[in-house]
Amino acid sequence: MKDTVYGSSNVLIRVYENDLLNRSHYERMLQANSLEEAINVLRETPYRNDVERIKEDNDYDSMFMNELHQTFDELLKIVPNKELIELAGLRYAYHNLKVLFKEELTNQDLDHLLIPIGRYETSELRQAVRMKDTEVLPAAYLESIKEVQDDYDEYHNVQAVDIILDRRYFTHLRLLADETKEDELPKLVETYIDYQNMSTLIRGMRQGKKRNFLLTVLSSSGSIPKSDLLDIAENGYQYALQYFRSTDYRKIMEQSIDNETNDVSTVKLDQQTDNAYMELMQGARLQSFGPMPVLAYLYAKEIEVKNLRLILSGKENGISADAIRERMRLNYAQ
Repeated sequence: MKDTVYGSSNVLIRVYENDLLNRSHYERMLQANSLEEAINVLRETPYRNDVERIKEDNDYDSMFMNELHQTFDELLKIVPNKELIELAGLRYAYHNLKVLFKEELTNQDLDHLLIPIGRYETSELRQAVRMKDTEVLPAAYLESIKEVQDDYDEYHNVQAVDIILDRRYFTHLRLLADETKEDELPKLVETYIDYQNMSTLIRGMRQGKKRNFLLTVLSSSGSIPKSDLLDIAENGYQYALQYFRSTDYRKIMEQSIDNETNDVSTVKLDQQTDNAYMELMQGARLQSFGPMPVLAYLYAKEIEVKNLRLILSGKENGISADAIRERMRLNYAQ
């Protein structure tokens, strides 16, 4: 798709970016003496209309989900390449598929866990899960659904739902990146999958997971061969550091080392990969055309929500400003 088709939508994106919370907002919330005082800072932001309600019930999660829902819906209306928004919101669709399968397989009502974000309505996903067929969803969704159902029919293991759909999500994500016909996106998505594989790998190593388990949960859609990741798991943290020092991910891995144990910290690794991805997105500030400003804004909004949740949860639980700050992600706005 020609870069110029994003001209009008990118103009609106620049306007929306002015409403993103900046460093000053976060710092004032961090320095607040109470949860209520931190929430009051939001009176100056797009979250202003929800301030009184969340001061009464402390249900800030619903406010954040509503904000993300409105953001994705608005961009679906104005961005000409719908696959771009579908790609950005695909993880919510796969979260919903997990919930819907568990509803079907356990006869529970899990409607409260559904997240109404994405290109396709949750009702369409539910219909596809129930009927194993669809006239609306693209084939990749149905392939994921059938793989889960076939596995359950054979092994009757509900826990496998998450494992299969997590792996299928990355396969689908890479497919969508190609379908957008945007030259920048396959490499961007490949990098994102590498980050997720690194996190999954280190978590698996810390939990003592065996090779067969890691073979199942790691994605083949990134740039790092799955065979290399499995070798790392068998050879330990020092081998991991040695391996990644020869890649573009050297800095991320080195900054994820726990100073006390000299092992790789999963908490630090998740923070470092989120920040590295944000640095890629911040390059979109220099672009007037093309798809990157759209993706960057959506990611910025998601990180904003993650940071706000960290701050408000921290204030609610009496965690110090410094401890909260250490876990916050790099901000898109200054």
